[in-house]
Amino acid sequence: MKNEIIENKFIERAMALQNESADLGTAFRLYEFELLSEKNTSYGDIENIRNMVESTSHVLEKMYRDYENRELGLMNNIDKGVYDESIFEIAVFSAVMCIGSRVYENLDPVFSRDIMHAALDAAHFLISRQFKEADDENDDTNERDSVIRMSSRDDDLSSKTVTALMLAFTELLKTDKDIRNAYDHSLMAGMPQKMSRQKRYKLRLSDMSKRLSYGGGDLIEESMLLLVAAEIMLDSEDTYSEEVKKPVRDFLYKAADENGNVLNSVIAILSLQNELEIDEGLNSGSSQLIKVVEYNVIGGNRKRMTEDERNAVREHIERLEKTLN
Repeated sequence: MKNEIIENKFIERAMALQNESADLGTAFRLYEFELLSEKNTSYGDIENIRNMVESTSHVLEKMYRDYENRELGLMNNIDKGVYDESIFEIAVFSAVMCIGSRVYENLDPVFSRDIMHAALDAAHFLISRQFKEADDENDDTNERDSVIRMSSRDDDLSSKTVTALMLAFTELLKTDKDIRNAYDHSLMAGMPQKMSRQKRYKLRLSDMSKRLSYGGGDLIEESMLLLVAAEIMLDSEDTYSEEVKKPVRDFLYKAADENGNVLNSVIAILSLQNELEIDEGLNSGSSQLIKVVEYNVIGGNRKRMTEDERNAVREHIERLEKTLN
């Protein structure tokens, strides 16, 4: 599939979202740049960089300024009347800051660091403070109590907000790697410790994936779900569990086959191509190199495709490519 098709369809979705949600529109523009830069190093030339910066930097800066000015006051003033709306806004903020941090890491390292810290502040609320009362900053509510309250508060969330949370934890799991690639010596020595951020993200992502209604919804909900599908299905490092990947995979391929949504088809084709590339790595032995992520060896549990399975994937790609024409 030509890069021009990928670029055009992601930018079209970004433009369609401008009136509905400039923040999510910016997420699509950032993701398109990141994706094509990874697929084609020449895409990151000065002209493409300038276009990306001009279309995204002002939105990221505004989001970050708003965060600094009010410290996402939503997090300190949540009541039942605005709970769902507030969680949605905080989740989208964290997700967009994560993508922006990755894209701007080499262009503006200081800004990249600052917006990642803001994303982590929002994430801290979504995985702990969200489940406490607004005025209990100094109480002794422990981690177990917070987890017990988790499901009951999630029951109050709309489908759109659940999708936003899934997007946030997908992006956090990909971006926040401070602990991910490090051995925890206290754990290895049998010493008690709190759960790592990565494990927290995985737990929340798993819970959201069970609550998510795959398909349907408005432009914003559909767009967030497509971003989730792109991040999860284009991953090649076993970042996401099969429990999370399976419903996303089923949604993506079914929707691409039945609905004729062009952007959906583009993401499905990229996902299928990624499956073939991963399988090729398994067959060549390249992915069996030792790489530890939370004590798991990447590629260690992956099953190689049969020739019939590989042919089925290729035929699926051909069918979807015809719909693009």
